[in-house]
Parts: sequence; structure tokens; C-alpha cells
Amino acid sequence: MSQQITRDRGRGRPRGTWPVPFLGDVFAGRYRLTGPLGDGDGARHLFRARDDILARDVAVAVFPVDRTRRRRLSGARTLAALDHPSLVTLYDAQVIGDGNAYVIMEFITGPSLASRIETAGPIPPGTAAGVVEDLAGALAMIHRVGIVHGRVSSSNVLLRPRRDIDGSFAPVLTDFDITHLGGAHPASPAPGRPSSYLTPEQVRGEPPRAESDVYALGLLALEALTGEPPLRGGPIQELVLAPLAYDPDIPATLGHGWRTLLTAMTDPDPASRPSAAEVESLAGELRENGGVARAERASAASVSEPVPALRAVDLLRTTSSPRRPAIWQWVTHYR
Repeated sequence: MSQQITRDRGRGRPRGTWPVPFLGDVFAGRYRLTGPLGDGDGARHLFRARDDILARDVAVAVFPVDRTRRRRLSGARTLAALDHPSLVTLYDAQVIGDGNAYVIMEFITGPSLASRIETAGPIPPGTAAGVVEDLAGALAMIHRVGIVHGRVSSSNVLLRPRRDIDGSFAPVLTDFDITHLGGAHPASPAPGRPSSYLTPEQVRGEPPRAESDVYALGLLALEALTGEPPLRGGPIQELVLAPLAYDPDIPATLGHGWRTLLTAMTDPDPASRPSAAEVESLAGELRENGGVARAERASAASVSEPVPALRAVDLLRTTSSPRRPAIWQWVTHYR
């Protein structure tokens, strides 16, 4: 056993298909495992731990690494260098002597977005627009340096309370596809990911890409706005195969701004989806106007105003096939 780990042999191992640490293990002489976070999924195990030096709680992800890539934690190092309020902070990463690696991350005490939706129902459109704007900004930052999250879902977004505003929260992307950060290249969708968030290309067996994160963020936004998961019920075969032909039902009550943005984000063709940076910009416009597009507000106030890009695309959508190609190109063309 590597000298980087000390072990309390009085504790049992969590179940798994590969050797994982005991509760009570100490990583790098300072991070003591105190309890599990979730059930694990066979690809990695998550723990809550105590940093004995700085006296703070942290989250620890432990995962196996390919023998030929044991020294390749470049993804984790790159992510640790990024600074965004909606990205979980990475503190440390190391390969250990038993063929595994670990990543130390900040521990966020707030609930998940999924829990918030389950207990309190749909999120107001203006607030949801802010959530999408923040998360899209975080995705845009990691995409620029070649990192794909690969596990975007409402259960993998934690809500960190904002200290300066009562009742407000900052959404934080957590639970990255750690195997990717460690240099592995899984050929199948990440284990443990909700089937309702799988993209058409992942169902076909393709690895996740930046466009996959955008698709999943669109489904997350729809869940936040309606209070309902993107896909639910039905035989398991339907849940697995549905994304191949899934055209999300976007309620008309959300307005043309949301309907057009979500339609573009969940386009079956990855090349036709907007980038995360474009989503951030348009979600910001929705947030500034309380979750509705400028044209809707102007119409309600009987104010004459040029029809913006989102309105033009929405009008096109009413007269075209829902599966029309490259919808997002109309948005960028008319902006």
C-alpha cells in the first residue's frame, strides 16, 4: 500500500467492482474519509472527508486509472486553475499506489437543484434564467479549455447559499466525469447518469462532447421551469431509446424566448445546437427581463419595437418542421 494512505482497518470497504478505500483512510496525510456521498456507480466513489490541516470538510472522488495514463491528471489540473462561481473548486489531485487516483473538491452544504424542484416545485422563469446563465457560463469556461462535464443534470447541480443576499443561491456544477479528468476515454455513457439526461449521440454510443453538455442543460432548464423530469415512466427500453427521437414538449406558457432557446439547445443534431457561451448570453437577456423575451414585454406594454432574433426564430418554428435543421443558425444570423 502506498505511503500516501494510512488506514483504519476497523472499518469496512464500500462495495465496488475495484478496490476502493476504507472509511477512515487518510489521503496525503490530511484528508480523512468520514462518510460516503451517494452510492457510487462503479466508475468512481465519492466521500465526504475532513481536512485535518485546514479543519474543513471536503469532497473526495476516488476512481481507477488506466495503467498507461496514471500520470495524466491534466484535466484535473486544468479544472483546478479555473475560477467561476458555478464551478466546484478543486483543491488537490493525486495518483495513489493501488491503481486509483483521487481528486479533492470543495464540499457544498446546500441541496441539489433536483431536491429543490422536488420540494418547492417549478422555479420562476426569471430565477431559472439566472440559473441557466450561470451554468452556461461555467460550461463555456471549461469548454474553452477542452473539458467536457459529461454529467450535467439537476441532481449534479448543488445550490450554494449567497452570503450577501437572503434566500438567494448560486448553482454549482459538481460531479464531473472524473474518469475523463484522469485521462480515460470511456466508450459508453457515464455510469450512474440519469437516462433522462442522455443525449441522442450518447445513446448511439458516442462519447459526450461540449454539445452534449448544452443538450443536457436544456433538459435541466425545462425541468426547472416545469417541475417535471425530462423523461419519466414507461418501460426501461423507452427511457433508454427515447432520446434518439425525443422532441421535448416545451409549454407555450413559457413564451417564445424560452421555447426557442430550449428548442435550439435540445436539437437532435449536435452541430445545430448553440454553444454554451451563446446560451449564457441569451439566458442573460431572459433574466434581465424577468424570464421573458424583450418582444413579449414590449407587446404587453403596446410598445413598438423591432422583433428580436428569438421572436423571428419562434415564428419560423410555428411554420416549419420541429426537426428543421440548424435552427440556431437563424438566431445567430438575425442577432
